[in-house]
Parts: sequence; structure tokens; C-alpha cells
Amino acid sequence: MSGLALITIGQAPRVDVTPDITAALSGIEYAEYGALDLLSVHEIEDLRPQEGESVLISRLRDGGSAVMSERRALPLVQDAVTRAARDGAEAILVMCTGDLPGLHADVPVYLAERLARGGADALAGDDRLAVLVPKREQSSAVAGHWLHDHGRDVGTGVVDPYSAAPGAFAEAATPLVADGARWIFLDCIGYSEAMADEIRALGVRVLTARTMAARLVAEVAGR
Repeated sequence: MSGLALITIGQAPRVDVTPDITAALSGIEYAEYGALDLLSVHEIEDLRPQEGESVLISRLRDGGSAVMSERRALPLVQDAVTRAARDGAEAILVMCTGDLPGLHADVPVYLAERLARGGADALAGDDRLAVLVPKREQSSAVAGHWLHDHGRDVGTGVVDPYSAAPGAFAEAATPLVADGARWIFLDCIGYSEAMADEIRALGVRVLTARTMAARLVAEVAGR
């Protein structure tokens, strides 16, 4: 291949993601790779976090989800990056907002975490920003990253993008808006623009990690 490789920490293809980013990647050739593509169901189960470990969540090909330890997922994400580079990718976007340090290849590797969070921070400016995360056990770690990397004390709400009922997103965002948030950042690639629209109805600005990252990487990916 040539062009852009999209790396998911779950399984590819991400049919739940691509409809939101197709317009941003118009004219760019891309291929999808999943960190869990080569694993069995039992091997994926073995990735579940132990007490105290940082948590990642991603979609599986059958529409279910996998909850993983960041530490144990990292080498699998690196393997997907390596496969993409070996196949001829000219640039790689890792579609995850978790902390995945040290990923490398002989071509540029862009992290949605840095692109999307950085873009959201810049757009929000001095306004109060809050975030939604999929799992309650992610809240303190995500808030810590925002404080460390961007100097922001963010409020957090919790709603699982892979199992939420209609209305859950507005319900999770309502107390954040009541607390003064003028921007809501959906801090997981699993959150869609349709989910964001549910929150926008509250009269607040909403940004999704998937769309922010795709728009920014499109500026440097080959067309």
C-alpha cells in the first residue's frame, strides 16, 4: 500500500469510525490495521487489566468491545504499526486517546491522543472544557493527563460508547454543562459524531477525538 495507515487498538475494520472520517480523508488512500486482529478470543480476554492498571477499551469486529491493560496492549499496537510500515504506509495514525508511549516506525507515526487533545485544548482557549470517558476507572488518569500535558483541570463524565442507551450522552454531559463547561471533548475514538450531536442539543460545543485527529493528519498525509 501507499498513503495512510489507520491503527485501531481493537480489531479492523472500524466500520463504526470510518463514516465520520471519510470526508476528512477525501482523496487520501488508507488501510486499516487492528492491534487485536491476529489474536484469539481467549488471548483478548487475557489482556483484561489487573487492579491498578491503566485501562483501554476498543471495538471488536463482531461489534462487541474489549477492555485491556494499556501496558499489555502497547506491544500489540506496536506490532500493528510495524505491519503497516512493512506494507508500505507513508504515514500512520494511531486511533487511540490512551497513553501509548514509544511507538515507532521508519515513517511518521501520529497519535490521536496528541492531535485531538491538543486541538481541543487550543480551540477551547480560556473556556472551561470537560471530557467524557468510557470507563469510570479511566477518569482520574485522563484528568491527570489533561492537567500534566495542557494545564487544564477538566471535569469528567462517564458513558460507554459501545453499550450506551439513547439519551445516555446528554445525561452524562448535563452535570458538566451545569458546572460551567462550554466545550465537551469525547475522549475516546469510539465516540461518534451522532453521539456528539446528542450533547450539542444542550447548547455546548462538542469535539470528537476521531474527527479532530483525522482532520489534522489529513494536512500531512499524501493525497
